[in-house]
Amino acid sequence: MFSAYRVFSLLHPARPRHPLLQALLAVVVVCAFVVLLVVGAIIGLLVMAVALLARAFGFSRPFVFNAGVRPRPEAASSAPSQPQSNNDGDVIDGEFHVVDKSLRHGPQA
Repeated sequence: MFSAYRVFSLLHPARPRHPLLQALLAVVVVCAFVVLLVVGAIIGLLVMAVALLARAFGFSRPFVFNAGVRPRPEAASSAPSQPQSNNDGDVIDGEFHVVDKSLRHGPQA
């Protein structure tokens, strides 16, 4: 016959009643936690070292952060004077202007 208590008791074993065994079990649990913590730290340091070596020897993409960078005037002058027509309908042609950050939220009163 199926008993839910039997399944629960297998998943949640009773602690030993003897105080010395309880202390020994607590020491084993703390040691297991420390071992897991040290193994995790070693793996993290190893991953960081491999990433540092990969970046040092050029095996990774360079990090580029272009927030707030405005296009140079030379780039605008090198653009073709006549826009090329695209019959695919995937490209919207238009003119764009850079807006200052101070004007983004409206005029200050």
